[in-house]
Amino acid sequence: MKKLLLLRHGNAASRFSNMTDYDRPLDNTGKMQITNIANRLIEKRLMPNLIITSSALRAFSTTGIIKNIIQTSKKEKEAIIKISETELLYSAAIFEYIDILKTQKNSLESIMIVAHNPAISGFISKLTGKHIGMGTGNLCILEINIEKWSDLSFSSLVISSTLIKP
Repeated sequence: MKKLLLLRHGNAASRFSNMTDYDRPLDNTGKMQITNIANRLIEKRLMPNLIITSSALRAFSTTGIIKNIIQTSKKEKEAIIKISETELLYSAAIFEYIDILKTQKNSLESIMIVAHNPAISGFISKLTGKHIGMGTGNLCILEINIEKWSDLSFSSLVISSTLIKP
């Protein structure tokens, strides 16, 4: 059994005149959303072994907040979270999520992906067979009946799905 945590980045600032979508930072609402989600992860003792994040600023900042809060919490001082940054998740198609996950080490029991809509919602819908709307800062936790990440496919059995809103 593997655990997959799918997190849509926190709310981002509006585009400024010379700013690209890729470079938009989190706004204060987004920072609060992600702080709440990090605290919920600690409460539920859901520590990802690896966070794979889009390299877009708002996603990478989301990842940094999650990691810092978890690793400085009194309950999770021993938590070691590795981060893998990829530009691919900025504009990935849903099948590319599978490709990314299939290459991960089987020793990783829990992986988090921090990415963007519409792909993250589409990926969850394709895996679960139901629509789960992913607003900013939303976290979807999937328990998948696979032994190895390389076995993951869209026909893999999802044992449970839980949506946590900030």
